[in-house]
Amino acid sequence: GFTIDHIEARLDGKSIQVDGKLTLNLTGDVRKALSKSIPLQLNMEFVLKRVRNYVWDKEVAIWIVPIAIFYKPVSDEYVISRPDLLDQQESFGSQHAALERLGAFRHLNLPLEQPVLPEKKYILETRIKLDLSKLPAMMRPLAYFSSSWHLNSKWTEWPLKH
Repeated sequence: GFTIDHIEARLDGKSIQVDGKLTLNLTGDVRKALSKSIPLQLNMEFVLKRVRNYVWDKEVAIWIVPIAIFYKPVSDEYVISRPDLLDQQESFGSQHAALERLGAFRHLNLPLEQPVLPEKKYILETRIKLDLSKLPAMMRPLAYFSSSWHLNSKWTEWPLKH
């Protein structure tokens, strides 16, 4: 499955900069599909909340950041794409190396529509999940009904550093 090992989120003007380390272990079925050139899209989901003492935390912003991995059989390489990569894409000779790189990111930019209040405490909730709706149409029914395709992490909470 997927796990979020570490997230560091810090306020940077009108955005949040996020560094993180994810473990992306694919099941056998998903690994096999990827090696047969089925592209996979994963969504990193972030929810910024203002911590409140006596009522539920207030949701301030939500971001869904798509990341992708696919196999190019002609060049025998795995390609990843993520918004924080300089060229938007990087290529690797093995599936393992591509998944390792996909799970390590720095300076992922989450723009804020409204400023955070400096005197308040905030947390960033995070999870990652395989987006089954982005699979080829013929594969979706199988994926929806097979537990091996339901890959996602648990929600985790991380402090926002001012």
